[in-house]
Amino acid sequence: MIDLKKEEISLFLQKVKDDKKHFNKYLFYKLQYFYGRRSQEIAVLKINDINFDKREITFDLAKKKQDTKLTLILPDDLAKEIRQQFENTESHEDYIFVENELKIDGFKRNMRTFLERNSNKIINEVTGKNLTLNTHDFRRLRGQHLYLAGNDLEIIQSLYAHNSLDQTIEYLQIKEIEVNKMLLADIS
Repeated sequence: MIDLKKEEISLFLQKVKDDKKHFNKYLFYKLQYFYGRRSQEIAVLKINDINFDKREITFDLAKKKQDTKLTLILPDDLAKEIRQQFENTESHEDYIFVENELKIDGFKRNMRTFLERNSNKIINEVTGKNLTLNTHDFRRLRGQHLYLAGNDLEIIQSLYAHNSLDQTIEYLQIKEIEVNKMLLADIS
């Protein structure tokens, strides 16, 4: 289990954002973490998946047999950063992060490689911890943070589009979290 708090993820994201040439990586990771989405679901986002007037963002959910969409709220700060990412885009059919569909796999590989090469150094710098992240860690950590904040597991299951509560419990490593909490409480 990766031991990073919500605040530490924020510090990590800010550090990536501070390097202007990595703004697209920052935004990609921030969207992954905030919405708890898979890399594929972020990489294929198009401008027309964003409704700025209604303050909504729609994701095509990966790993579903039928086309499944999930529409969620779009906070003002994310809306502003998404606009910044695609301010020079000409068509509302364009992808937010890539020029065309052929570049999606390379883009995802780039996001994964950046984390493999840089996350340990950045995390160590901002938290003192010796950890390396992969892109999927943002999804799992978000769910864990939502759970630890007291959110209902059935609602988290819905966000993650898991078929069962057991799947969510296993995916988020809830039993491990609870065992650790129990052990720490017993020390006091």
